[in-house]
Amino acid sequence: MRVILMLLTGAVLILACNTKQQRAKQMKELSLLDEKEASGWKMRLHYLPSKSRDTSDWSLVLRIEHSSGLPQKMLNEPKFSYGIDSLFEVISPTDTLSPFMAIRVANGQTNGAEYMLTFDRKALREQGAMQLRFRDWLFSQRDLFFPLNLASIHQLDSIYTRI
Repeated sequence: MRVILMLLTGAVLILACNTKQQRAKQMKELSLLDEKEASGWKMRLHYLPSKSRDTSDWSLVLRIEHSSGLPQKMLNEPKFSYGIDSLFEVISPTDTLSPFMAIRVANGQTNGAEYMLTFDRKALREQGAMQLRFRDWLFSQRDLFFPLNLASIHQLDSIYTRI
């Protein structure tokens, strides 16, 4: 009897772990919102899920890497770290939102940069197509637009709050 109970408990634990792994994999796939390449730079936009549905903000991470993979000395200049909040905005059908926080993530990456952008959550409640505008005068000297898939963002928040 004890052996059967132990086997059943083990099976339940394995299934529970497998479900969490599946959710984590699904979250990773959903978090990548868009990918672009411009002037030798690869740019990936990711969504960071909120810890609870009650938060008033939401965050995006823009990872920028040089295509060569080699260290880029120019990234040490202050212009890549300061005053970057004016480079980003979310464009919705009814409004244009600037981030209330935009910081360069200090991660030791030498062949690129990573920026974390935090916006007011009210934009996510709107309907219609939304996009992140990146006025990129640092890397490719052009405006880049990243579409924001609201369905993926809402689904990712739902999965994250269940884990």
